[in-house]
Amino acid sequence: MRARVVGGRELVLEVLPREGEDRRALVERVAGGPPRGELVVTGDGALRFPLAALRPEYRAIVLRNVFPNDAFDGPDWVHAVRRGRLPIPDEGLWQVASWFTGDGRQFEELQRINGLASPELSPGQLVRIPGAMLDAALAPGARSDDGTLVYGRDDRGPYAAYRLKPGEALYSAVVLRYTGRTSWEDVNTVAREIAARSDVRDPTDIPIAWMLKIPLDLLEPEFLPPSDPRRKSREQEAAAVEKELAARPPPKQEKPGAARIVVILDPGHGGLDPGTMNHGIWEHDYVFDVAARVKRELEKRKGVRVYLTLDDPATGPVPSTGDALAANRRRTILTTPPFLAADNGETAVGVNLRWYLANSLYRRSIKGGVDPDHVVFVSLHADARHPSLRGAMIYVPGARYREGAYGSSSETYLRYQEVRERPRESFNRRDRLRSEAVSRKLAASLVRELRKGDLPIQPYQPIRDRVIRGDQIWLPAVLKGNVVPAKVLVEMVNMSNVADAALLGRAADRDRLAESLARGLAGFLGVKGG
Repeated sequence: MRARVVGGRELVLEVLPREGEDRRALVERVAGGPPRGELVVTGDGALRFPLAALRPEYRAIVLRNVFPNDAFDGPDWVHAVRRGRLPIPDEGLWQVASWFTGDGRQFEELQRINGLASPELSPGQLVRIPGAMLDAALAPGARSDDGTLVYGRDDRGPYAAYRLKPGEALYSAVVLRYTGRTSWEDVNTVAREIAARSDVRDPTDIPIAWMLKIPLDLLEPEFLPPSDPRRKSREQEAAAVEKELAARPPPKQEKPGAARIVVILDPGHGGLDPGTMNHGIWEHDYVFDVAARVKRELEKRKGVRVYLTLDDPATGPVPSTGDALAANRRRTILTTPPFLAADNGETAVGVNLRWYLANSLYRRSIKGGVDPDHVVFVSLHADARHPSLRGAMIYVPGARYREGAYGSSSETYLRYQEVRERPRESFNRRDRLRSEAVSRKLAASLVRELRKGDLPIQPYQPIRDRVIRGDQIWLPAVLKGNVVPAKVLVEMVNMSNVADAALLGRAADRDRLAESLARGLAGFLGVKGG
């Protein structure tokens, strides 16, 4: 497609047919039906459409690309005269009215509104077109809270529209930002769905200002219209979380550092399961090294006791002295008896034993006189997201995803003392809400300190209350049955990103991660020193 000026003042769009597209289909796609009069065929076979003959989304493409300096000012559109990408020597108020209201005869009203003595216009002059007069191509509709999405409806149902800006791509500017998807497969799948919904054949070649239509069922709740039931439900949940926290706020320490503090650290994977592997770095050993450094940092502070959920019985949690690490498959979950992942991939038994162990340590700490609000659980990982993303992302226990009971009474589990202590767990609504609230505060403290340490943070929704993969939504198992009120799962870096993987691979940066995480934990718990 190419926009042109004909006769010094008329805007047209010349469109080449797609492969296999006949003239009738092209006209239907671009004009929405037979236009008045005969269309001009250019030398290379493109059809030339007058601006008025175009469907609204195509008129918007022309206007937004030809006039990149134009913009909304509240509900009104402000046009900069003769500051477009194409020379329009005969631009006057009639042309402005024709382009932006769809009717050149509206020029007199625009002249009155703008206080102009004449319909003649000067280069650089600004003309305001009230939102109520704007052509359907630009007419302002209901917008998202941040103003970036416009809600609409077509024959395929409701959508939220986003217009690409120069340098933006569908997957990063739209999918990652608005849909909550982060994995390579999910991002590509959703990008294709949005492209198809938006009449885009090639998601990597989309014109600037093209209207990308996002089906509402793909949006994260905060980007939905205020009346949408899913958004209302999420807002009600958020209010309930805050209400429960206000009703039972964490006690403040009168003498910071004097109280006994328990931190349960859970380094992900282990045994024969190395976790994610990418760019020459594998998850488990490098994450375990960070956990050992966090333990060292925290125990410099008075009154802090750190438990690991797994360890190497031969060496203990000893931080490395160099960048590169060797694979260690001997680390076991510290249940009674210890558990070692004995086949490729950590089994569901091993995953669940981590929260059973955390629950046992929590009960033991409370019995020993530790305040329940002075115990935290942190599971450390490094995941694989879309490679354009960088930084930490933290999961908290969303209250709605912890209904029911969790655990097992099978012989596979009952051989472990921690399971026999309490095979099944369930949570009332108040406790689920409060756990989400205090966990969000913990996550926010961690994000804040990671930022202070100049470490990368996931740009969109760095704190999340559930995992989205394809059509499945779930909560990580180590958070689901876990009775510790304040608990998070930290994906410290994105292993699919070259820079993130390299960061985890450097001992100095693992130190920075550990120091920032330790500061975030200490800040949340009110611990001084270190």
